[in-house]
Amino acid sequence: MDGMKKRKSRKGQQFPSSAVLGILCLVLAAGLVISLAALLKKQKQLDLLIHQNAVLMEDMETFKEEQEETSNIPEEASGQVKKSQESTPEKQTEETKEKEESEGITETETIEETAPPYLESLSGLAPGTVISKEQLDFSNLGNYFMSWEIEEGDNLHQRINGKSYRDNPYVPLNSLRYVKLLHYNFDGEIQVGELIINQDILQDVIDIFMELFQAEYQIQSMYLIDNYWTGDPDSTDTASIDVNNTSAFCYREITGGGRLSNHAYGRAIDLNPQQNPYVSYSTGTAKWYHSNANDYIARDTGLPHVITHDDLAYRLFTEKGFHWGGDWNNPKDYQHFDKNIQ
Repeated sequence: MDGMKKRKSRKGQQFPSSAVLGILCLVLAAGLVISLAALLKKQKQLDLLIHQNAVLMEDMETFKEEQEETSNIPEEASGQVKKSQESTPEKQTEETKEKEESEGITETETIEETAPPYLESLSGLAPGTVISKEQLDFSNLGNYFMSWEIEEGDNLHQRINGKSYRDNPYVPLNSLRYVKLLHYNFDGEIQVGELIINQDILQDVIDIFMELFQAEYQIQSMYLIDNYWTGDPDSTDTASIDVNNTSAFCYREITGGGRLSNHAYGRAIDLNPQQNPYVSYSTGTAKWYHSNANDYIARDTGLPHVITHDDLAYRLFTEKGFHWGGDWNNPKDYQHFDKNIQ
């Protein structure tokens, strides 16, 4: 009996197999659910990456098309210079230098390409016009020392006729030349000047004033005496001297009268007359007409623009055969250079 109870008791303690199978199914189902959830999450992440990649590719294609369109627009048409992205000034400078070196472009050549063009001549420029050095071709200065014949009825003839020039039996119009040239004024600026001279001394005058210009010799102004016309040659000469104007031709007699001045023939030039006045010693003491010359009667003051035997103008004019009025006994005409042609 006891044995039988014992066996019944052990049998009652065994776990049903169906329950075990159910538990296993639940575990497997839970594992599948978790795996499926993980797969779904991975799929969403993969879909997001695919979408982001598609958007990125589309943006890159749009950027590429914009770059191609921009490269086909000329800089002049777009109104601006194209800049490289994320490029600093230093980087641009280095890139430009490397490009120039690779193409054999030197710094000098680059400057020459961008330099403003030189003036070809003084044609069209009014006397008194101030010009910068950058406008001039100093290797071809002859372009800026020009001369013209004066023909009856032309603009020059109309400008001087009845003033510095009038019909006469001694000085024909065709013997005169109009000269336009460069000089430095008292402010150190380059200025356009003008003279009328005789054709006999034309080359001498051009050579002299070109050398004066190269040495930066200063001349207050150079206008035709007609700019100061008062109605007669003598008072007009006075008006020109009063403003320290350098001049040449004027059909008039010498001071005091009696015969034609070399100015009437176009063979005399008065240079910076204020600093180099006409002084008479006929009474034993110095007398001069223009009060603006008061400080320049004594010739050893060392003041600027005073012509002496050491002055460049004296040397250049006398080397060409001109005579200086400062060497006359009486009067002394320190502004005056003339040349007689045999």
